[in-house]
Amino acid sequence: MSRYENIALSNYSYWKVGGVADFLFIVNSISELTEALSFLDKQNLPSIVIGNTSNLLFSDSGLRGGLIKLGPNFSFCHFDERSITVGGAIYLPQLVRKCVNQGLSGIEHLVGVPATLAGAVYMNAGSQRKSLSENLISVTSLDLNGELITRRVDECMFSYRSSIFQSNSELILSAKLKLTPKLKSIVREECLAILKSRNQKFPRKKPSCGSVFISDPAMYHNYGPPGKILEDVGLKGFKIGGASISSKHANFIVNDGGAKAFDILSLIAIAINKVKAETGFQLKSEAKFVTENGVLLDADTAAMNL
Repeated sequence: MSRYENIALSNYSYWKVGGVADFLFIVNSISELTEALSFLDKQNLPSIVIGNTSNLLFSDSGLRGGLIKLGPNFSFCHFDERSITVGGAIYLPQLVRKCVNQGLSGIEHLVGVPATLAGAVYMNAGSQRKSLSENLISVTSLDLNGELITRRVDECMFSYRSSIFQSNSELILSAKLKLTPKLKSIVREECLAILKSRNQKFPRKKPSCGSVFISDPAMYHNYGPPGKILEDVGLKGFKIGGASISSKHANFIVNDGGAKAFDILSLIAIAINKVKAETGFQLKSEAKFVTENGVLLDADTAAMNL
C-alpha cells in the first residue's frame, strides 16, 4: 500500500479543481483496502474511494480525510466465452479495446467515457442512450465490515445514472459482464464512429466532468436534451470566474483556467434556476460534490445550498 499526505486534489480531479486532501492511499489488495479504511477510522476521518474522478467535484476547502484509489492489481480482465470478469480499477476505454480485440460487442458506447469500471457501475454510466447495467451480470463489493457481497444485476437497483451503491457505503471491487460475439472489424468501426462523434460534439480540450445534467425523459419530450435547453435559455458560453458553460456544448461546464468549485456550483445553480423559470422542469446533475468533511452530495443539491 502506498500512502501520501497533503495531496492537491486539483492534480487528481478531472475538473482540475479542489483544495488539499489529508491523505491518499493506493491499494492493491482487499487487505490493503481494509488497512487503509481502518487507519482512517481510528482517526475518525472519512474515506472517499475514487476512480478517475470524472464525475466528482472537490471542495475548494479540500478534504479532511482520505482518498482511496484501487491500484493496478484491480485492473484485471478475465474472458470466459461470452462473459468477462473485470476489476474495478480498469479504465473503460481500455476495457472496450480489450473486448474489441476479442471480437465481443455490447459496451462500445463506453469507449469515450473517461471512467473506471467501479465508477461506471456506481453511476450506471453510459452514452448513446445506453447504460452499463444493460450488460452487467453481477457486481462484487466490500462493505464496511470487510465482508464481500456479490449481487445479481437485478439486486443493484440500477436506473438512469443511479445504483444501490449511491445509497450504501460499499466499495465496488469487480463486476461480471455479458457480451455478444461480433466481427472485430465491425466493432472497431462502431467504436471509431462513436469517438469521432464525441470529438465533434463535445469540448475535449478543457477540463470538465462530461455531461453535467441528466436528460429527463419528460423534459426531453417537451424541450429536448439539457444542452439544447441551456442554449435555448441563453446560457451557452456564460462564464463565472474561471469556469464557463461550454460554447461548444452547453451541457458541459469547463475549467477555462483557475476555476474554483464555487464557480462551477454557481453556474449549476444559475442553470437550474433559469431552466426552472422558463420550462418548469428541475435539472438534476450527474456530478457529485465532495464536501470538506467527505460527504458526497448531488452537485445540484450543493449548488442550491450555496
